[in-house]
Amino acid sequence: MSEPVGRPRRSREATRQLWAERLARFAAAEQSAAAFCAAEGVSPNSFFYWKRQLATPLSPPDSGPVFLPVRLAPAAPVEVALPNGAILRLAPGCDLSFVRSLINALAGGPC
Repeated sequence: MSEPVGRPRRSREATRQLWAERLARFAAAEQSAAAFCAAEGVSPNSFFYWKRQLATPLSPPDSGPVFLPVRLAPAAPVEVALPNGAILRLAPGCDLSFVRSLINALAGGPC
């Protein structure tokens, strides 16, 4: 029997990797599954099949850490609580050398 003409067959691992990358793009995209599938040229059935497949661990749960995609929110202010009770509220993009000098001054004890 001869091979079908068209796309070459991918290995199971290559297909799994392709879908893992695709689902990571979906996690970062802010669109519905239907819109994402249309843009990627894949069927919603395939999309949800692979989403379920890749959500199931390949190995036992005690085999080590599992890394999940993370989407970070826009930078938010950060609070630093110093041992003396002082709290610094830092805006995103603040001057870190100024923050260092401020912490050193506050940690030095009373003036």
